Amino acid sequence: MKKCVVIYTEGETDDEFYKKVLSFIKNKIPGNKFKVDVLKSFCITGIGKFQNKLLNKFNNEIIKKYAKTHEIIAVLCYDTDVFEFGVHPPINRSKLEEDLINYGASSVIHIKAKKSIEDFFMLDLDGIVNYLKITKPKNLKGSTGLKKLETLFLKANRIYQKGHKCAGFIDSLNMDIIFPNICNEIKPLCIELGLNKNCNSCKRYVSR
Repeated sequence: MKKCVVIYTEGETDDEFYKKVLSFIKNKIPGNKFKVDVLKSFCITGIGKFQNKLLNKFNNEIIKKYAKTHEIIAVLCYDTDVFEFGVHPPINRSKLEEDLINYGASSVIHIKAKKSIEDFFMLDLDGIVNYLKITKPKNLKGSTGLKKLETLFLKANRIYQKGHKCAGFIDSLNMDIIFPNICNEIKPLCIELGLNKNCNSCKRYVSR
């Protein structure tokens, strides 16, 4: 049976980042081609009825088109600390997974950013300060990646708004640095897309 992988993100910044993740994975696969037949990515924006919006899109745009001919893998990308950082109200992820399976998903993969996706971004501090055109701080205050990133943006007289697109910011991040340091989180997606045969290609950059 053919395979369809569909990825759901929860904000514009997240969507842009995971598109860059996909590009990075593709470049690591021999032949630069995903080992899937259909790959879709959707950003579910807005703070209301998030779960219903996702399920409706899944049913109308994936199940109705591909369920009879494809194995369908749903990928949910989100922050783990949803109470503090989430763009949306807290979501019952277990119930959402159950609903996706009931609709017709073969399996559901959870890509969890601990605590928030900004912690992923902060792995490339050099890229961030170069983008902001500020001096790299010796000591950076902030208990989380989000708070540290907000502090850095303020140093450049700019505001970082979680979930909102920031022109050029994601492009400035070096995935060679970030990617191997989020291996545990991202590996299930890599395997589904066909990177397993070249899995150790970026290990030399690991810093954590």
